Amino acid sequence: MSDLALLFVGAVLLVNGLVFLERVDGKAAIPVNLLTGGLLPFSALLQILEVDPTSPDYAATAFGAAGLSIFGFTYLTVGGNSLFGGSGTALGWFCVWAAGIAAVLAMVNFTLTGNVNMAWLWSAWSVLFTAFFIALTSQAVYLTKAAGVLAILQSVSTATIPALLRISGAWESTSVLLIAIVQIAVVATYIAAAMHWRRASADTMA
Repeated sequence: MSDLALLFVGAVLLVNGLVFLERVDGKAAIPVNLLTGGLLPFSALLQILEVDPTSPDYAATAFGAAGLSIFGFTYLTVGGNSLFGGSGTALGWFCVWAAGIAAVLAMVNFTLTGNVNMAWLWSAWSVLFTAFFIALTSQAVYLTKAAGVLAILQSVSTATIPALLRISGAWESTSVLLIAIVQIAVVATYIAAAMHWRRASADTMA
């Protein structure tokens, strides 16, 4: 995934997280979702076209382009649902597929490319897509809010900061242990938020 694309992934994750938390109206987020959603698959196509299919770098490039496309089509669908009033259920099932692909891309980075830092990010995004799937298919308010918290935290920890570190050339020297600890803490916060809002919801209904 290119540095610029990763930076914009962070921006849209932040906005969509705020939508899940009902801090931003879904329709107000349509432009940023559609613009970024369209940009990412286009960037992926350019990456593929620039590499010879017989090149040793082709597999790594293709996997990277797949990652861009996953986020791109997610954002396009989010924008389309908000524009046309879709329920989001189909997006939820897309997200469970995306979670599986993200897990594959994590393994690719752990093994094929040896990019362990990026592997941890794809592992985190697999959790993110799973959280989106659970929230969109169950339509439980507390799960939606928890997914919003996860999206906001990951917008910073898996996209904005890593993108800036990559642009500055400091990403490769960033501690793998630090990245792992941060992502585990983010997931733990998501679980804690879900439990908190579930208890609050139960208390309100009691």
